[in-house]
Amino acid sequence: MIEAYLEEIIRELFIHPSISTFRVVRQEASDEEGYIRVKCSLSNGGTLEFSEYVEQSAGSIQIITYNYHWQNAKGALVKRWDNVEHHKKIRTFPHHLHLSDE
Repeated sequence: MIEAYLEEIIRELFIHPSISTFRVVRQEASDEEGYIRVKCSLSNGGTLEFSEYVEQSAGSIQIITYNYHWQNAKGALVKRWDNVEHHKKIRTFPHHLHLSDE
């Protein structure tokens, strides 16, 4: 189940119109857990880098940790979503969004 989930992510990257190219930096899977890290070049010149650590529980995949980092063509942050356990005072802790200073 974990391996199928990670492979589905890769299949979606192949067909998504916003993804020009991508490289799987790391991919690991066992029966109980998995990890994927990917760097993507976007069709608008920007980049997207992301990683997920997942576990199988009760017949479904649970995303345990994640980060999705999107930059524009100039290398400036557009948005970053993650669940790193900082910013403890926000309502959605640990899930949060970093925005560009612009």
